[in-house]
Amino acid sequence: MGNSTPAALRLRAAVRRHERSIGDVLARYGATNPRLFGSVARGDARDGSDIDVLVDLIPGAGNELLRVAGLSEELTDLLGTRVDVVTELLLRDEVSATVLADAVAV
Repeated sequence: MGNSTPAALRLRAAVRRHERSIGDVLARYGATNPRLFGSVARGDARDGSDIDVLVDLIPGAGNELLRVAGLSEELTDLLGTRVDVVTELLLRDEVSATVLADAVAV
């Protein structure tokens, strides 16, 4: 990411700095395989950009929408910037291919 914006670099650094705590939050919600996508993954985030995270949810560990909402809230609090969490099942088909093309493992 040699051409990443300062905002993208700052947000990626925040994710790396909190990697262990992020893992703890994901485990509490039965989420695995976190991947960044969107402007942070592409390196073109701007001031005010959010962090988009794609996760897999372990089946049978509770209501998926409540888990995604809880993950988003806790990760937002942890990272100090809005975090949008989605699963592949929640993505529209036409958006899914773009998200998966952008996805970078956390």
